[in-house]
Amino acid sequence: MQVFYPPGQESAARRFYGQFLGLKELSRPSTLADRAGLWFEAGTGHVHLSAQDELALNPRRHFALRVNDLSETAERLRARGVPFEEADPIPGWRRVYVFDPFGNKIELDEIPD
Repeated sequence: MQVFYPPGQESAARRFYGQFLGLKELSRPSTLADRAGLWFEAGTGHVHLSAQDELALNPRRHFALRVNDLSETAERLRARGVPFEEADPIPGWRRVYVFDPFGNKIELDEIPD
């Protein structure tokens, strides 16, 4: 998944994705050194953040991350002032939307195995 953040906001992006969500930051390939951006590991996938003036936000556009304990994750994020939005129920899932500091919408899912 690729999302955008305003140029110069790398520290806010690292704080949210690395510290708040607990994703591991990855080294970007040297071939991308000519442009600002950050990569984070998310389970078996990646979240790629690119610096861009126009964030192309849309109220429905989002990506999803699976979490082991939605209650614990939500409590930790609420304590840090992260904005939330309720999600329509899906049978067998627990889910909620959160927003990064730039307005990108992220669905957090707890899905039993």
